[in-house]
Amino acid sequence: MNEFYWSFQQTRFHGNSWVPANFNRVMIIIHGIGEHLGRYAHVAEYFTTQGFAVVGIDHYGHGLSDGKRGASKGYEFTFDYLSAFLQHIKDTYHLPVVMYGHSMGGGILMSYLLKRKPAIQAAVVSAPALIVADGPGTVLKSMLKVLSKVVPNFTIKQGLDINKISHDPKQVTKFEQDPLRHDKLSLRLANDMIQYGAWSIAHADELKIPTLLIHGTADAFTAVEGSRSFAGKAPKQWLTYREWEGMYHELHNEPENREVLSFISGWLSNVN
Repeated sequence: MNEFYWSFQQTRFHGNSWVPANFNRVMIIIHGIGEHLGRYAHVAEYFTTQGFAVVGIDHYGHGLSDGKRGASKGYEFTFDYLSAFLQHIKDTYHLPVVMYGHSMGGGILMSYLLKRKPAIQAAVVSAPALIVADGPGTVLKSMLKVLSKVVPNFTIKQGLDINKISHDPKQVTKFEQDPLRHDKLSLRLANDMIQYGAWSIAHADELKIPTLLIHGTADAFTAVEGSRSFAGKAPKQWLTYREWEGMYHELHNEPENREVLSFISGWLSNVN
């Protein structure tokens, strides 16, 4: 693994890359809320054995990138830096690119596919934040929409039970002890997750990029119903949907993670 820093619009992003001796595609990983790209080292290492170079950056307000922990400049800014980073990777490697997003990163990626229609080979969307489990009701959503404009970077605690990230106690402990982990969530980020998630489901029929959508049925963080709704509306020629019975939020960190990664790899091998 190599570390690097990359800048966009006076903002410095921390990144990681895993580049094997031989590869013919590049995978960009988009991580979830409160975490950082380093948590995907084992995912990256697996895909380097499948012919990929793997790269990515810590989101604004996350990991070692700029920004108050949990803060956000809005999803549109996120789309902007993802587009610039995607172009940077294309200019560097001159190879087909696949994007892999999990949780908040999955929600961001789904909205990005629909709104910006990036020129990529395929997308893998894992447990996306299209509908947040135990999300706020209608009144709270309305208040959040207003407050996110008045005090956008006021942060609150996510209040999630980290024991529900994986059935593997070692993964839970590792996450709990991670010095770069945080449980902060800005009002702007919370509102964007809700609004863009709902927008993505409403516009699922506009998907035109080969996409694999996966979700654990026992996910307590992002509701599997969001993925089911999206899958029900998306064009079948562009979307492959797979549920993993009884699995928690982080499919790539479940005891059966090799089965999940192998399934993803197999699907990607059939995308031209």
